[in-house]
Amino acid sequence: MTLEELKNSGDLEAYVCGVLSRERSREISKQINESDELQLEVQQIEDAYFKLAAGISPKIDEVKIYENLRRYIKEQGRDEDDSINWSQYLGWAAAVLLFIGAGYFFRENTNLNEQLVDTERTNNILNNELEQLDELNADYQEALAFIKDKNTVKVNLAGQGDYANTSAVAFHNPVRDKTYVDVSGLPEAPEDMTYQLWSLTLNPLTPTSLGVMAMNDQKFIEFENSFDTQAFGITLEKAGGSPSPTLERLYTLGVIE
Repeated sequence: MTLEELKNSGDLEAYVCGVLSRERSREISKQINESDELQLEVQQIEDAYFKLAAGISPKIDEVKIYENLRRYIKEQGRDEDDSINWSQYLGWAAAVLLFIGAGYFFRENTNLNEQLVDTERTNNILNNELEQLDELNADYQEALAFIKDKNTVKVNLAGQGDYANTSAVAFHNPVRDKTYVDVSGLPEAPEDMTYQLWSLTLNPLTPTSLGVMAMNDQKFIEFENSFDTQAFGITLEKAGGSPSPTLERLYTLGVIE
């Protein structure tokens, strides 16, 4: 998604309100940190929401921000009661107003007002990032407990053929029907390609796709796996994955001992 598509999608408005999924919120946080243009857009959205919560009429260029969020709500199927939806998504702004005080927006010292708004905005961003770190830490703790489970087996996936310098590690638990894969030994996939994990039975050789790897910043990926897996393979496929592995692009392979 390009920057312009992201700005028009309503996701930035939903991100500021804190209603996106955990994974999508992480993706957008990364994009915001890497783009001055997105940082400015987020600041404008936050300013517009403060004005809305304060009962100040929006400017013409701010109306689009509200419409983006309305469209986002409708696309998510959550607009059955418009008033309830708006109070839900803008509740954080009302809370800020109560915290600052009833006369906040009418003080004579404009510079002080701007400083207070900037401070509150910074606190909101920091709190959002702290929540994401807490969630990420919880994910790692869950993965660590999975690896230590007595029923979890470690499978080293060695590089194959022209890709001998690559590697991966699978942690498979047949009791919990789950597999984690450490893909830190794989290079970044080209923009129009994706890595795909395969569960293999050996006699006869039968591959079953466990899914594509949306790596992003994640190097430790979880898969549901209820199959009778005897080995794992990772191939590089066209974006979206393939119904069968492309053996010419078999990067790693490992057998469960």
